Amino acid sequence: MKESLRLCIVLPCYNEEKTLRKTISEVEKKLVGLIGEGLISQDSYMLLVDDGSRDSTWSIIAECSSLFPERVSGMRFAANQGKETALWAGCVEAGEEADFVACMDADLQFDINALDDFLKSYYEGYELIYGVKRNRGKEMFLKTIFAAMFYRLMSFLGSPIVKNHTDYCLMSKSVCKALSEYRETHMIFRGLLRKVGFRQKSVEFDILDRSEGESHFSIKKLISLSVDAITSFSAAPLRLIALVGVLIFIIGILMSVYSLVCFLNSSPPDGYTTLACSMWLLGGLGMLSIGIVGEYAGKIYVEVKRRPRCFVRERTKGRNVWK
Repeated sequence: MKESLRLCIVLPCYNEEKTLRKTISEVEKKLVGLIGEGLISQDSYMLLVDDGSRDSTWSIIAECSSLFPERVSGMRFAANQGKETALWAGCVEAGEEADFVACMDADLQFDINALDDFLKSYYEGYELIYGVKRNRGKEMFLKTIFAAMFYRLMSFLGSPIVKNHTDYCLMSKSVCKALSEYRETHMIFRGLLRKVGFRQKSVEFDILDRSEGESHFSIKKLISLSVDAITSFSAAPLRLIALVGVLIFIIGILMSVYSLVCFLNSSPPDGYTTLACSMWLLGGLGMLSIGIVGEYAGKIYVEVKRRPRCFVRERTKGRNVWK
């Protein structure tokens, strides 16, 4: 076993006042337990990233940080920027001080005991260990269907995101440094993890029931995440448009030949139904194609502006290292 190293657990938070005190308590107990086993050093801690919460989340973070300054650190965004940005900023900042960094949700649905398997894999030589859900817990049936469709589509498009891949992970300082080099505004955190390389391993874990509160991850957010994941890691939809264009062109040639033959034989085909269907079909395909191209163009428009991802309004301790 290697010498114990300093661990930082990053927890993005958004309106988590109902569960946050329990979460901090459970994470603190886990840190103490891992320290007792000699797996991590005495100065290991947690970093809570408040993603512009509108409830008392930050007040709880500040209070716990003042009571347990050696275990709890926090930073607060000036506005809500999304979980992906909160994870990225937390990992990059924690990577400057800690030897390795773990990420997990603040709602206690990710089994915190899976950290034992993560650490075991890390000490075996893996630099990036990412969690894969063994089960999906209690969630809406419609969300389960959408998730299954999402992962099938990602696999078809060759995306680095694997089935039931989550943001629950453990990474080395080198991986955190690599993440800091990514500058895109529309980021998919779990996809970036798979793209950075290094020696990787997946670990399965269970999804636990929420003790209190409700999930903030709605079907609308799932669809938005799916669109970002597709356009961030694959140009296949653009190639599909070109393929459909070629097929329509071939069909158009065949239809022209057919119509010409019928005309020469003095038996032209009925035109209304064919014309009406063709207009609706081509019009719909045209609008869909413009929409797909527009989605990519919109991403480019946002990225080339190079706007700051977020601003830190306040923090309990530490320094800004990720700008």
